[in-house]
Amino acid sequence: MRNTRYLLACLLLSCTFTAQAQDCDRSCLAGFLDQYLNAVVANDASQAPLSYGFRQTENSIVTPNDEGLWSTVTALGELQRRYYDPVGSTAGYFGLLDENGSPAVVALRLKVKDNKITEAEWHIGRENDVGISGEPGGVVFDVDNLLANPPNEGYVPLDRRYSRDDLIAVANSYFDGIIAKNSKVIKGHPGCSRRENGFPTFGGELAPGQTGFNGRGDCRTAGDFGLAQISARRVQVVDVEQQIVMMSVVFVRQPGNERWRNHFTHTISIEDGLIRHVHGAMFYAPPTQPVPNWPPYDGNFPLSFDSE
Repeated sequence: MRNTRYLLACLLLSCTFTAQAQDCDRSCLAGFLDQYLNAVVANDASQAPLSYGFRQTENSIVTPNDEGLWSTVTALGELQRRYYDPVGSTAGYFGLLDENGSPAVVALRLKVKDNKITEAEWHIGRENDVGISGEPGGVVFDVDNLLANPPNEGYVPLDRRYSRDDLIAVANSYFDGIIAKNSKVIKGHPGCSRRENGFPTFGGELAPGQTGFNGRGDCRTAGDFGLAQISARRVQVVDVEQQIVMMSVVFVRQPGNERWRNHFTHTISIEDGLIRHVHGAMFYAPPTQPVPNWPPYDGNFPLSFDSE
């Protein structure tokens, strides 16, 4: 009898913990995201329900509550996408911010716990950022193209939805195909698109043996990015209702390749189980900068220089 009572008590506690883990539903997450974004636009962190241990990074650098975007943002941009993940207690934003009259392409992961915002992770692309060689102004950037070709949004009917696990697998297939240089690995629609900071990185002529659509490259086309590995993959937001996955990754170059690492948040629009669009908000990380600077890859991972 004692063991039975103990088992029943454990089962009840387990149910309670499960409910608490998902006690912030879509509308709850939407409220926190709006409060946070409004506080950023107001340049006043006190207007958001931030936890005492709140941590924010901007392009993998920890930022105090009165610096960075807290001091530069003047408005939300024309393109705004909001995504919600009650299972992960996260909300995502992809779109534009106005910084003192200049647009920035951004992606945000916001974490909510115990009725407080505990984490904010930004990826920010600006027109004059350094490019792949480290030269200022070399980053890809195209706001007009992004406005004309945004990520998906809106309610997807139940009979067209794939599960959370399946959506993550589809998103991972994109990175698996790139690193394997095998387009057949990528679960994408023929003609699927790929844009980084709004700039289209698809549609080029196909090399022999490459997969594309109507003779042109698409998001499945496995080009040569000079990669040793796609590292630090992290699922940030999975919005099952809108069939969206936001993931963070780092493109690590092969030894001897002097091109800087890309660090992205990819917002992946999935339709009927296949990728329709990939939208990246990204920057190029200097060789000595720790990225992504979030667990389980906090600290100095993965640095691309020889420290000895």
